Formats: sequence, C-alpha cells, structure tokens
Amino acid sequence: MPHHGVNMRKTLRMVLILAMILLPEICLANPADSEKLTSRQILTTTRGFGLANAMSASGSGTSAVWHNPAAITSALMYSADASYFYDHNIGGHGFETNVVDMKSNQYVGAGMGFLYQYANPGQTQHTAHLRLGIGVPLADNLISLGVTGMYTYVKSDDKKLISQFSMDAGLIIRPLAWLSLAFSAQNLITGDHANRMPRLITAGVSAGSLELGLNVMFDASFNLSADDIGKSGSYAVGLEYVLKKLVPIRIGYRYETDTHHILAAGLGYRHQEGIFGLDLSYQHHFQNVENDIFSASINFYF
Repeated sequence: MPHHGVNMRKTLRMVLILAMILLPEICLANPADSEKLTSRQILTTTRGFGLANAMSASGSGTSAVWHNPAAITSALMYSADASYFYDHNIGGHGFETNVVDMKSNQYVGAGMGFLYQYANPGQTQHTAHLRLGIGVPLADNLISLGVTGMYTYVKSDDKKLISQFSMDAGLIIRPLAWLSLAFSAQNLITGDHANRMPRLITAGVSAGSLELGLNVMFDASFNLSADDIGKSGSYAVGLEYVLKKLVPIRIGYRYETDTHHILAAGLGYRHQEGIFGLDLSYQHHFQNVENDIFSASINFYF
C-alpha cells in the first residue's frame, strides 16, 4: 500500500505539471477570423476515418499518433501501416504511413506518422505533415500521458501557405478495464495559421470489450481559435464490432454544423495470427456541396 501511495503521488504530480504546461497555451488562443475546422482537416488513419474520427479515447496503435498520443500506451504492440485517401470533391490524393512501438520499452511508447496530400481545387495544392509522438503509462496504465511534435507544410501553386511547427498533448484515464476517458489538445502552437490549423480541445469516452469484440466511442471537440467557441462544437460517435475476431465492421457519425453532417463506414480484415490486416473506409459529407471520401490501408503487427 505505501508503494501504491508513492506511485499515485508521482502520477498526480505529473498530471499537474502537464496541466501547468497546457493551460497557458490553451488560454492564449486568438479568437481572430478563424474558419471552423472540418473533418477533412482532421488528420487521421483509415480506421479512424470509418469511425468519423471519434478516436481520442480509442485510438490505439497508429491511430494514437494522429488523435491522442496518450493512447500509444493502450496496447503492447509494434505496428506499421500504409494508407491511401481519395477526396472526390477536390480531386485530392493522400498517402500516409505510420509506425508505433509500445513493445520495446514498457515504460514509454513512441510513434511516427507522415502524410502527403495532393489536391487540385482550382489550383494545385501540396500538403506534407510529419509528426512524432510519445506516450507514458503511469500507475499500471491507469493513467497515460502523451505529447506529439509535428511539422506542417502547405504549398498552393508557387505560394507557400504554411510552414509551421506545432504540438499536441493528451491524457487518458482508465478507471475500469472496459472504460477509457480522454482529454486532448491539438495545434497548441498555431503561429499565424489559426484559420487553417485551429487550436482544438477534445474530450472523449470509449467503452468496449475485447472478448465481445465491441467498442463504442464518443468525442466532443471545440475550436478555441473560433470567434464563438461555444458554437464551434463538433460531435462524433462511432461503433466498431469485430466479427469472429477477424472482420472489423465500423460505422460513425459526426455533426460539424447545422448544414454539415458526416456519415462514415468501414470494413476490415485481420489475419487470424495477427500478422497483418486490411482496412477500407468511406465518408459522405452532407453539406451545400456534398462530397465522398475514400480510404484504404494495409497494416502489419509484430
């Protein structure tokens, strides 16, 4: 019991330190003329895409690199994947690769993700995004902390739009074996790009059972760079069921605005020995100009 008390005091101390780091950054959000974040601007994986990006509490493996670095500690695994995205409305093609290692060291996990996107919405646009994340499990993984450093570069025709370093941070609490509570903050450093890289705060919950192969998740995100933060809420719910532990079936819904709703679905395959897997995802955006986005990935587990 005394040893447990020491661990809990260390855990609380680290949580307080993280809060002291994050709160000043969050409170400095500049409510200038910022656009509302849409789902297409949320970087994700194929799995997350099929769940409408409701991933802050359930994004284990490579998905954690993009949604909540604290979730890197959710599973003792070494995994890598490669993904392709196609955005019908803007003629966009995206290529993504990720790797996560929580197997080599039980005290800290790390992950890396890279995305390149080409689009031609009236003008040629190139986007490159690199991120490196770490996650630390505390108190027998009852609590996890994580931080991600990232660099974004966007070029339109011959004009550089963004060249910016930033960071994300996250916290996950697991009070029960089947329940995860999450908090994450994205784009803590926005520079002069709050309209394209808005500072976000997300709270999420995930409830699931590996034995049943069922996972239900919910996220609520707010744009701290918006003029009216209270009206910037984006809400997402997702459900994932793994049929016979081989075929993940996913469905998700996201509310962006009164005139922008997103319906998502996904299907996958997992090799029975857990060596590799395949994922397919689709999103339909109900808005003034409706849009379809597709994604496919191949995943490896070691």
